[in-house]
Order: sequence, then structure tokens, then C-alpha cells
Amino acid sequence: MLALCLALLGGLALAGWWQAQQDTGAALRAGTLRLHIRADSDGVYDQTCKLAVRDAVLDLTARLWPRDASPAQARQAAARSLPRIQWAARQALARLGVSAPVQVSLVNMYFGTTRYDGFALPAGRYDAVRVDIGRPGSYGQNWWCVLYPGLCAAACGGYDDPAQTDLVCGDYILRFRAVEWWQQLTASRADRVLVML
Repeated sequence: MLALCLALLGGLALAGWWQAQQDTGAALRAGTLRLHIRADSDGVYDQTCKLAVRDAVLDLTARLWPRDASPAQARQAAARSLPRIQWAARQALARLGVSAPVQVSLVNMYFGTTRYDGFALPAGRYDAVRVDIGRPGSYGQNWWCVLYPGLCAAACGGYDDPAQTDLVCGDYILRFRAVEWWQQLTASRADRVLVML
């Protein structure tokens, strides 16, 4: 009888821990807006174009919402500013003498675990501003970062909730791997376009 009670208590504790990790991961994904840039190929020329677009988009988006904006406000500002983001990307390409097509959209898509200098974001579905450079469907390596909170060039931090900052900036430990494993099994890989020009 004692073994049954201990097993039941252990199961309840494990279920509570699991739910807390899922809730923190879901809140983290809901509070994050990512930037996703795709170029025609992995060639040096296309990757150079992609990095120039990245710099232009980051420069613009740094001014699109106030530092104390909520995730919803940042997402709305990004959606309203898709034409400006597209223009900034085209201008960056024009400075390089490139006239490739640029498509900009706000999407909800799956990202694998992404490690940055000093922090990592768990796998799962995130909203992202996507910038596609060149011919549709012929993309090289992706490049991404976090637009909100502004972590593209920053060190760790930026989340209001300490549990979210801990999840992003803390050590990559078993609890994180368990949530990642679950997301990889259950998250849809199909992108959902939220707003497109």
C-alpha cells in the first residue's frame, strides 16, 4: 500500500513538473517574435545579401516599438510595418546592386532549438517576421534571431518573467530536453502565414 501511495505521489509530482515546464515554454514562445531570413542559396553572394538584409531589418525594427512594448504590441507593430521591412530589405539589396524579389510575411512556424551566445531558445512554434530573398522555393541556409524581446545582438535577458529568462539563459539541462523532445513529437511543421504582403 505504501509503495502504491509513493508511486501515486511521484506520478503527481512528475505531472506537475511536466505541466510547469510546458506552461513556461508556451509562455516563452508566445512572448517571442523571431526574425527568419532565407536567401536563394548557400553561396557566398547570396549569404552576403542575406546579412545585408538582416542588418537593415534589425536597424528598422529596433525603432518599430518602444522598449517596454508588450509581445502583442510588438507583433502588431511588425504586422503593420511589413511594407517598411520589405522596403528596407530592397534598399539593402539595391546598395549591393541586387534586384532580387523580396517577400515579407508574418508567420507562425516551427523552429528547432536555437543556441546563441549565452542562451538558447527551445524548439517549438513561434511567430516570426520572415524575409524571403530571391526565387520562391529555392532557399539556402536560414538565418534567424529574436526581434522581441530584442535579443538579436544582445546578451541573455529581456524577458519580464524570470522563469522565461531562466529557460532561455539557463543551462541546457534535462528539463529543457524533455520539453524539446515533446515539442518535436507534437508540434506541426507546417508554416501558417499570419500576414503577407
